[in-house]
Amino acid sequence: MNNAYILKPALIGGVALGVLSALPVIGSCNCICCAWAIGGGILAAYLYVRESPFQVTMGRGALAGLAAGAIGSVVCSLFSIPLLFMKVGVGNSAMLMERFEDLMAKNPDFPLEARQVIEDILQRSDFVIIFAIMSFLGNIVFFSLFAMLGGAIGVAIFEKRKQDGTPSNVNHPPPPPVMPPPSLPY
Repeated sequence: MNNAYILKPALIGGVALGVLSALPVIGSCNCICCAWAIGGGILAAYLYVRESPFQVTMGRGALAGLAAGAIGSVVCSLFSIPLLFMKVGVGNSAMLMERFEDLMAKNPDFPLEARQVIEDILQRSDFVIIFAIMSFLGNIVFFSLFAMLGGAIGVAIFEKRKQDGTPSNVNHPPPPPVMPPPSLPY
């Protein structure tokens, strides 16, 4: 089957997933069972089912979701990296150190060695870049997995065609019975 029908739905679902995930307040819905990732996969599957002239299987829907998740992680990174640089800045980890020190003051039982390692990481000038790369890698894994799940769910919800391409909700009359050929006397 041709994969050309998957690209456009995956792009639309991935862009929606990435933009919604990158927004500061709205993106927190991804913390609740990866809602935007599943939604992006469902959107990609819906668009794929609607555009495909053939019946879409759950595997193909999962593939559309996988592509939407990968695209969504790239879009999310492209939108969230500038926000991260504006919030923290390059080489400016003073705000992060203040937050970490406040957290450590509330948790005096935190191991001293672990505290020192975290402080060393936060004081690095390239911390924001490392954080952005690690966020992207985490997003590509989780967005792809949950968008695949959303793609399979979307096909289960929206695909109503039978294997021959006809809708399953149309009642066709049964075919006429096949009569055996007349027997010839010999």
